[in-house]
Amino acid sequence: MSDQTTEATETEGPDGTRPRSRRPLVLVGIAVLLVAAVVAAVLTFRAFGSSTPAEAVSATVPVKITVAHVPAKTKIGIIVTLGDSEGSEWNEAAQGALVAERRLALGGTDVALVTKNDGGTAAGGKAAVDALAKSGVAGIVVASSGSHVSGALTAAAAKGIPVVLPYAPAEKDSWSTAPAAGSISKAMTTALGDADDPLLVDLGGGAPAGLRVAHVLDGDDTADTAALATTVAERTGATNNEQDADADTDAKTVTPDSDAVVVSGSAERQGAFVAALQAENVTVPVVLTPDATSPAFGAALVEAGGSLSGAFRTVGVATDDARALASDAGGRAMSAFLGGVRVLAGDQDAENLTGDQPFSAVAGAADSRSHDAVIALVRAVGAARSVDPADVTEALAALDVDADAGIAGPALDFTRQQALGAHATVLAASAQQLGLRPASTVSGDGDGTGSGTDAAQTASLVWFDDSSTD
Repeated sequence: MSDQTTEATETEGPDGTRPRSRRPLVLVGIAVLLVAAVVAAVLTFRAFGSSTPAEAVSATVPVKITVAHVPAKTKIGIIVTLGDSEGSEWNEAAQGALVAERRLALGGTDVALVTKNDGGTAAGGKAAVDALAKSGVAGIVVASSGSHVSGALTAAAAKGIPVVLPYAPAEKDSWSTAPAAGSISKAMTTALGDADDPLLVDLGGGAPAGLRVAHVLDGDDTADTAALATTVAERTGATNNEQDADADTDAKTVTPDSDAVVVSGSAERQGAFVAALQAENVTVPVVLTPDATSPAFGAALVEAGGSLSGAFRTVGVATDDARALASDAGGRAMSAFLGGVRVLAGDQDAENLTGDQPFSAVAGAADSRSHDAVIALVRAVGAARSVDPADVTEALAALDVDADAGIAGPALDFTRQQALGAHATVLAASAQQLGLRPASTVSGDGDGTGSGTDAAQTASLVWFDDSSTD
């Protein structure tokens, strides 16, 4: 797309609003086969600190989702942040919303997505909400994060439009399906283990609420990531300062004062910084804020020359592909979501949210959290039997959904503003591909969701519960 600033952008159709068009459902047969199919190969996945392999379970939950009493041509708004602005790290993860749209279409539920770009500013968020309101959306998924999100939330609250935030805290009249701040700080404390003197490297994310750190290194305005990593290496004892001092009598010896590193900032900055820490052979525990669960983290790590197999951790809940390895309702629900990803990626006419790339180019990053946000709003529309935002808001405030409702992640209780009740846990990463979704096929730089080199764009991590911290 040519315009990725605060201007609200979308793909237009015959009615001028450009909701996402759906192709004839020629893939219904594929979906029916997927319902009865099992994941082909037996996949072993060895968790960090665990010696027990796991197998992918059968996708016995139907790929299609049917929601009764949803009015025809129901529209759901999606707000993303394009370009390099605050919150843009989630624009590829947001493609999971399209999987929800396709699964609903396969089940005969007529829903269209209308996408707007907030440009990473509060003013852009307000403009996006204004445009979506004119399009007649029943609810909005704000698939971004950061302080600028308040612009969209204020505008939506003024218009009475319900908002679900899969990647950011709730405020005003909205609901968050991201982990609560208190839960995040507790999980990060667990991830730090026995560390007595953790060093916070603030790359623009600020200090995690409630987390105790001994030292703070401000890297928000530091462009030299390598120099910052060298400082961390010195302060954690990774650099042999005595040897350096012998080589240069003017060298200043730095006494190590930190036994762990906490990194706070955008997914892109965290990825590049972890690569720099790896180059400095930093071996103390490295704990990342939940921004690292964005697909942009792995891409930035690889683009900066880092290894996806590094020993770093973050915190969050079970919303990644590894959930499909569990032999329970949650595992089957995630398997069904991933089946939906495969169906949509196999449709050569399917495009991404902004219509500038085929969906197959972002299939490797499409996230269950944005998918679940759309499903929840559509469930509320069905419960209200109306697309009027006031009716949908009332129905959503009484909604409680789990795997049986078609969501792929943990249960959500919208009777609370903090809809996600599950507590954050420590997550470890694996570069092992589980083979449950197609890899992204994009190449080169793109103007929409694609960015970086080919290697970075196809890089992916799988986050899973770290059993070694139990």
